[in-house]
Amino acid sequence: MASNGIPIQPKDSRGYFMLPQAPEDAGYYVYGNLHGVPGTGHLAQYAHPNLLSLIFQIEREWQALCDRKFGIGNISIDGGHEFDRHKTHQKGIEVDCRPVRKDELTGQAARCSYRDTAVYDAAATTKLIDLFVRHPWVKVVYFNDPAVQKALGARVTSCPGHDDHFHVGLWGRLAS
Repeated sequence: MASNGIPIQPKDSRGYFMLPQAPEDAGYYVYGNLHGVPGTGHLAQYAHPNLLSLIFQIEREWQALCDRKFGIGNISIDGGHEFDRHKTHQKGIEVDCRPVRKDELTGQAARCSYRDTAVYDAAATTKLIDLFVRHPWVKVVYFNDPAVQKALGARVTSCPGHDDHFHVGLWGRLAS
């Protein structure tokens, strides 16, 4: 706790921490908004400790492979209630990430689909998703790029609305 009584890292009612928003030299950036309100994405980034550990591990492994950052979006809101169109993202064990871009654009404007061949880096995105898929805590990855699915196998599957981000879900038993 800081001297003014404000927590250094926000914690929700479940005791889950908010993903650090702008750590120095991090291999990721954050994006998103809650209920369509700009600048509120951080309110949907409360993660179970196991997911935070996984994100930090993947982020370090990614930095060893690539100097570009990857984007992290929705995780869970305070208390794990359903929000926006998410029937998932309630246990703090699911995270949305953006595909890797060929350029180094980050932030809200860095959105791209696997169909955006001018900016989408399929090879780098495959490497990033592979880091997640190889981890034993990861149950499933939803991403609609058929080339990534073919390269990485059955744990990467299609799901409507997952052209411009991939969804990583951990095994539910990790949330207890």
